[in-house]
Amino acid sequence: MIEITSTIHVSNYCSFICRCAYCGFAVGTSFDGYFFLTEKKRKEIKEAAIFIEKSGIKRVSVSAGYGNFKKVLSALEIIKEFTKLKVLINIGGDLNKERIKLLKITGVDTICCNLETMNKNLFKKLKPDDSLEQRMKVCFLVKESGIELSSGILVGIGESDEDRKIHIQFLKEIEVDEVPVMGFHPYKNTPMEDSPFAPLKLQLKVIKEVKEIIPNLKRLTVPFPTIGKDGVIPAVKSGATNIATVVPKDYPLLIKGVGSPTVGILEEILPILEKEGFETDVRKPLSV
Repeated sequence: MIEITSTIHVSNYCSFICRCAYCGFAVGTSFDGYFFLTEKKRKEIKEAAIFIEKSGIKRVSVSAGYGNFKKVLSALEIIKEFTKLKVLINIGGDLNKERIKLLKITGVDTICCNLETMNKNLFKKLKPDDSLEQRMKVCFLVKESGIELSSGILVGIGESDEDRKIHIQFLKEIEVDEVPVMGFHPYKNTPMEDSPFAPLKLQLKVIKEVKEIIPNLKRLTVPFPTIGKDGVIPAVKSGATNIATVVPKDYPLLIKGVGSPTVGILEEILPILEKEGFETDVRKPLSV
């Protein structure tokens, strides 16, 4: 059974002064991304959430840059009020014990805090205003709270095989519930625009490694923007159980992927999976 996770990007504002070297999501980073400030209003969030649920998708990721906690909390409230969608929240390390408690009270199902790499020197080089220690702390706090923890690996950004093994072992030790395996794709206009794409075969290799080392994961996730149509079946056959950043056709909001501008279209992905005999958790679309 393959899960499908949709997405709502609440805001691309980011409070970091020095942006992450590969980011194409935040304001002013890449013309292939959002570039200009994009903040979803209450009406837009409600409309998108209802649209996603009517398509038959059961889960949505709600994401934003640092400095958007109140907006994300409000989005969670809206989605829980008007739908039965499961909600993953992703605002990186911009959390503390009190904020996690508020998210739990509001009904969050999963909190994502991607470490991306545990190579401290590489992390600091790529993310100068971010803190690996803070992100690790958030992971521990999420687990202590009893909320599902999602924490991912960004593949192909200069890390070594040993770096990834250490990273996967750490995730196993903290009993992570979901691991997104994301392949690096360069965004134009960013400091890493001339860096090579992470080959699909490397992403598949890491999916297999995660599955082998952490066999009891609730969810092994691949974002569509970093695998594309051609990577869907190889990713699932390698062990992925969740395809993320997928929206229904005619999705009502401007949407671009985080790993690359492309997002998955539900009505295109389902036939690909069904042709190979894979079932999904997508319900029959609800009547409008």
